[in-house]
Amino acid sequence: MNRSYIAIVILLAGFAAVGSSQPAAAEARLSIGGAYEPLGSFEVGRVTYLSLSDLAVRLGGSLDWEHVGHEVTYAGETWRFHFLVDAPYVRAGDSLVNIVYPVTIRDGQLFVPAKTFIPLFDRALPRSLAWDESANLVRVESGFFSVSDLSLQRKANGLLIEIFLAQAVSYDIFVTEGNWLNISLFDATVNANRIASRRDPRYAYKVNARQLGTTAQVSLRLKQPIESWSDKIVTDPLRLQVSIADLGFEFASDELATVGTDEKIDVIVIDPGHGGRDNGAVGHRGTREKDINLAISRELEHLLKKDRGFRVIMTRANDRTVSLRERADIANSSGADLFISIHSNASPKRHVQGWNVFFLAPAKNDSARAVEQLENSFFLREIAEQGESTEEEIDPVVGILNEMLMTEFQAESFDFAMMLDREMRRRLNTPARGVDQAGFFVLNKVFMPSVLVEAAFISNPAEEQLLKTRGYQRAVARSIFDAIVRFRDKYEQPESQPETAQSER
Repeated sequence: MNRSYIAIVILLAGFAAVGSSQPAAAEARLSIGGAYEPLGSFEVGRVTYLSLSDLAVRLGGSLDWEHVGHEVTYAGETWRFHFLVDAPYVRAGDSLVNIVYPVTIRDGQLFVPAKTFIPLFDRALPRSLAWDESANLVRVESGFFSVSDLSLQRKANGLLIEIFLAQAVSYDIFVTEGNWLNISLFDATVNANRIASRRDPRYAYKVNARQLGTTAQVSLRLKQPIESWSDKIVTDPLRLQVSIADLGFEFASDELATVGTDEKIDVIVIDPGHGGRDNGAVGHRGTREKDINLAISRELEHLLKKDRGFRVIMTRANDRTVSLRERADIANSSGADLFISIHSNASPKRHVQGWNVFFLAPAKNDSARAVEQLENSFFLREIAEQGESTEEEIDPVVGILNEMLMTEFQAESFDFAMMLDREMRRRLNTPARGVDQAGFFVLNKVFMPSVLVEAAFISNPAEEQLLKTRGYQRAVARSIFDAIVRFRDKYEQPESQPETAQSER
């Protein structure tokens, strides 16, 4: 029996093991320093599958869908795993490892078998990670995170921000529009949920923490303008101190320290793509993309207003031309929590079909680059007609700032895109092209989580006809609405005083 035949037998055995019984409900959890967090999971037979997408959010590293739906790489500072979807073979560093059970995709997330992948992952990590099958629990050593906690304290001359560290790290601090103080800590891992829970509503509207590859970022939207600050690393315990001087905060009593409307996920900007003199793509039967985009947007507007928990802002409510700057200004001036740009896709090949969800990041494949070029084309014409240079040509620093904007809300944008992907898979019968990333002009100037939805291919005759039906327009809108509700439930801050940071440092 040759090796290739053995490999085929093992592969088929893996599929048989996964497909031998119906999935059963499983509630896996992650334990970090005594705190428990849910993990996406399901069971097949006696095998528990864990969402690697969830683990990546909590433990750091990046998931790169090199070929969406087929190949995935999960990489961090000390590890790199390359997966083929529906295969049990994983390339761990330079080695090919058989983890017996094939990895799989469900609801737009990558799932891995817990009992064979977690030990492999543990061997690649500098700190301990273990799978407790009897408790359905992933146990993480308390020192796993090098950025472990946050404290906000009022001092006589301003506000003291302390970020607690397990090891010395290099860092950078910068301020962005909206009074955000952003702290990047390099070669570090962040306990994002713990950091976010330390928000004190007397001093900060929001506290975000995210892992961007090997960089941990902590961002605070403070309540008063940031005039000046000083920073230093101190020991016993090891921590980064950032002192914000003379802000003149007005402190309320604990009884009055409630979360304001800025802490709610309730202001939604809907951006019907194209409009006015820009028809967008035009189908073979003459259907104009701008009309379809507006129809879907109005259905979504109706659902959001009916809920009464949302305030809806439309970048256009009729057939008019709206410039890129106007769209961004409308969104930013409203203090919106989500920006959703709605489009219909097009291709020179009439047979291409399906829907896509995009978030803002550099395009990684030819398909995403094609959509990026299509959607950006009108704005490029707009710039040319006005005889203006791009801001990046006028000032190279603007280009750097735009790259920073790509990362400031990238984690939340990706998360919302994945939620939307799951809802569209549930509700639509059209083929799913999944979540992808591209550098859309319309998303690059908005200071909030944002996605661009391609509802279907207007260049495909069958999907052109489908896009014209109110039933399909409503189904797309309903998918977006359900994803917005899920996003709100996950990210909206509770209207209560958060747990106090460590009482004695």
